[in-house]
Amino acid sequence: MENSSENVDNKYSILEKKGSGATSIVYLVRAPETEKTYAAKIMKQPTDYFDREIEILNSLKNVNNPFMINLIDNGTGNISLKNKVLENKQYIVLEYAPKGELFNYVYCYKQGLKEKYSKVIFVKILRGVLSCHKAGICHRDLKMQNILLDENYNPKICDFGFATFNNGKLNEYLGTLNYAAPEILSGTPYDGFKADIFSLGVVLLTLVTCKIGFKEATKKDPFYRYIMGKHYTQYWNLVGGQIKGISEELKKLYYRMVSYRPKERPTIEEILNDDWMKEIRDLNEDQLKELEKEILEEFSKRETIVNEELRMKTEGEQFSSLDHNRGIDDDEKKYFDLSLKPKYAKTGIGMKNYIKIDGNLIPATFMNNLANKVCQKFNDNCRIDEYTGKLKFNVTFEEDLEDEEEIPQELEEEFAKLGIEGDGDINENLQKKDCVIQCKLYESLNGGHILKFSKKGGELDDYYKYLEPIISLVKQIL
Repeated sequence: MENSSENVDNKYSILEKKGSGATSIVYLVRAPETEKTYAAKIMKQPTDYFDREIEILNSLKNVNNPFMINLIDNGTGNISLKNKVLENKQYIVLEYAPKGELFNYVYCYKQGLKEKYSKVIFVKILRGVLSCHKAGICHRDLKMQNILLDENYNPKICDFGFATFNNGKLNEYLGTLNYAAPEILSGTPYDGFKADIFSLGVVLLTLVTCKIGFKEATKKDPFYRYIMGKHYTQYWNLVGGQIKGISEELKKLYYRMVSYRPKERPTIEEILNDDWMKEIRDLNEDQLKELEKEILEEFSKRETIVNEELRMKTEGEQFSSLDHNRGIDDDEKKYFDLSLKPKYAKTGIGMKNYIKIDGNLIPATFMNNLANKVCQKFNDNCRIDEYTGKLKFNVTFEEDLEDEEEIPQELEEEFAKLGIEGDGDINENLQKKDCVIQCKLYESLNGGHILKFSKKGGELDDYYKYLEPIISLVKQIL
């Protein structure tokens, strides 16, 4: 291979680092023999999901769908960097999509796409997912961030780390909170294909409006509970101030795709034949080419703003428009300092917050002080695990069930039809529970320490309600 001090398994030259997440680092690499560029995903730690992702990608290799990221190579080997060698690291080499995440072209620009543009893009996404489903595979983490764009801004579905063969009912509860189907959040066995359709419904609305129609698909969510009860007029009155000017055909398709009952969600073939898609189905070849040209021009216009926002993020400037479901780079100094309201990264449907602490610190003393201050601050409202010296502890905040928001009577009647009676919920996991927050301190690779907070139980709103005063206590200690 060419003379390069940085390489993957002595087969691919590393050109630049593209990003980093909780489990992997992604590099742009080149194969010297062909001069072709690819994306190399280097796993930070061994994981069972790696082997499953390889199995899934190999199964999809024969499909050769243009709207999915294809597997090029994989293995376990040494990653040679400028100042170190990472030994025996699992890696995946994938087709490279140079225009990045579809997410950025909506959220950086702060505006969704026109419906006619969205129809063309969404049809391609559907065709990619359809190929997976026909191969017996469900993705289980479909979202705007997992749809990349090639050099012509065509969508390509990526990140098959949670994908699996949809054999019978599934029991792994993973995904991303805003996109997760209610049966996943409720902890009941589910059909992966139907869960994918639900996630695609969230993608559809976000693509068109730059908004997400609810925080989570549970009865507790003030938006989604109207969809559960099929009170669509009330739902749209509630979100209408945020989401304007979309067609009735789109609304109807969206409601079906994010239905509480999986059996009521359409198949991909039914979506492609939906009334909302008629405009695209009726186009002749020349008209479709003209529309594709318009879409390319629209994305080209947005790309300048996207690149500027990404540049700002790389330089460490505030990047508020991309705080939705973003990951946090464990090996970079891209943590939220104590003067900022903390934001979150996601692992599955869990929540994690990070604070970077620079300077000298006696870890055990710091954690003891923090535990004591939490107890003093919240007094009888919390209990804390006995501190074991392992630089972590759980604090539990007791929540009163009587504080639960009252559900309108007409919705209770609809819930009863769904088998959700009285004080019951989709299941006990969705009832108001004690809020449990884990505090853990560990050394940063870049010096200093990282203080990590994790939601271990309870409601998301309660998690943030208690997290902010805890962070104020951290400031006092430092």
